Amino acid sequence: MRTRRRVAQTGAEKTAARIRISIRGAVAGDAQKIGAVFDAAVREQWTYLGELVRQPMFPLEEWDKLVADHTPPNALLVAADELGEVVGFTAVRSKEGEMFLLFVHPRYAGRGVGRALLAAAHGVLRAAGRRSAFLYTHEQNERALAVYEAAGYRRDGFVRESDFRGVHLREPRLVKRL
Repeated sequence: MRTRRRVAQTGAEKTAARIRISIRGAVAGDAQKIGAVFDAAVREQWTYLGELVRQPMFPLEEWDKLVADHTPPNALLVAADELGEVVGFTAVRSKEGEMFLLFVHPRYAGRGVGRALLAAAHGVLRAAGRRSAFLYTHEQNERALAVYEAAGYRRDGFVRESDFRGVHLREPRLVKRL
């Protein structure tokens, strides 16, 4: 019987694992795909929300509204793979300087999609004249915190607290000079 060993990826292999993506503005036809990316990412990464992540968190029409609400100067950007499938997205509120959503489908995590979306969001904010950006993420969202901190975001001490469907949320604010 033959066994397979898993070997840790080297830096070069991780780079080779990156995929070709294009970043573009979201269109109405992307809304349900954006929702599917969100739900898949949340199921895998937001385990601290317990049973809430087992079902879609938002009705389909909420994703349609998200796309419709993000016309300039705001932006909703999607990352599409070589086949045109939406594999990630980010949303930016340019006037406020906030990047308030960034999600990558778990099948594409660690392959440069999030970094590309983050760079595109920063570009939108710079084009709008913003000199800094901020975002919030759950204090237990370790993967997101690591990505943002590696990109130069730093906690500024402010924590937003809220309740979402009976779960208390604590979200530190992270800021970055652009």
